[in-house]
Parts: sequence; C-alpha cells; structure tokens
Amino acid sequence: MLNKTIVSYQGPLSFNTIDGLLVQLKSAAQENHLEYRVYKKLLSVMVEALENVTKYNEENLFENGKKMDLYPSLNIHLYNNSVELITINPIKNHHIKQLKKRIEKVNNKSRDELKELYKVTISNGRFTSKGGAGLGLIEMAKTSGKNLKYSFQKISDNYSLYTFKVSFDI
Repeated sequence: MLNKTIVSYQGPLSFNTIDGLLVQLKSAAQENHLEYRVYKKLLSVMVEALENVTKYNEENLFENGKKMDLYPSLNIHLYNNSVELITINPIKNHHIKQLKKRIEKVNNKSRDELKELYKVTISNGRFTSKGGAGLGLIEMAKTSGKNLKYSFQKISDNYSLYTFKVSFDI
C-alpha cells in the first residue's frame, strides 16, 4: 500500500515560499507520475488552501507576554487511490464560529448546489472582514467532490490550531 508524503513544509508563509512550494509540488507530481488531471486538481486545491492559511494565520502570537512560536504547515500525502492535503495554522478563537459556519454551509451542499452557490457568491460581491467571499472553500469542495474536514484545537484563551483537510480520489 502506497502511503507517501510528497510535499511537507512548516514555517512562515510568503509569496516566495508559496512559489517554492508550487515548484516542489510540480517536481513531486513528475517524480510520482501523477496524471496531469490529478496534478491540476491538486494545484488548484493547494493554492486555495494556502490562500485560506494566509487569511486566517496569526503571526507573532503573544500569550501572557511571551511569544509563541507557531507556524503554519502544509502536507500532501499520496495514497494508492487518493491524495490528501492538510494545512495547520494558528487562528484567533473569535474567528472559529464564522469559519465553521462557512465550511458547514459548503459541506451541506450537493455538487449542483455548490455550482449554484459559486455563481451566487461570485456575483453578489460580498467579502468578509478577512477579504474573502468564500469562493475558495466552494472551489475546494467542488474540486475534491468530498466534504472538507476541519478541526480546532484550543491552545490558549486567544488562539487555536486550525487543521484543514481536503482529499480526493485519483
């Protein structure tokens, strides 16, 4: 049984870092002989997931006057019949309720309902305080054809670790 990590990163995220991760994904796709359609799906999901991380990631975390060294991470796992992308990043606790609501809204839609939600969302022009309209979550759910998985692990009164998983069959 194949169970292989093809991309792994933990640290600060910048445009240069993301560019490097995209290059790493392309190399991993070639080395592991992924079909172009699988690479394309994975690339789309990875870009959306990293954009999600940059929106909700909290840098320079301080708790009780002490700096907390927590950085976002990205891991992509290749299995016999599927690919799984996992991101983990610190998030302020007051963002959790709204983010859960947005993910659950997407998870409770059929494929056709997701297409319609995408059209409505893109045309209404409403953006959240974090600058997104929720299109990335919709796009990842459409691309994967599966529910988006997530969890929050409280690490302090102000922060939690947000784990986000997307998988799809290959």
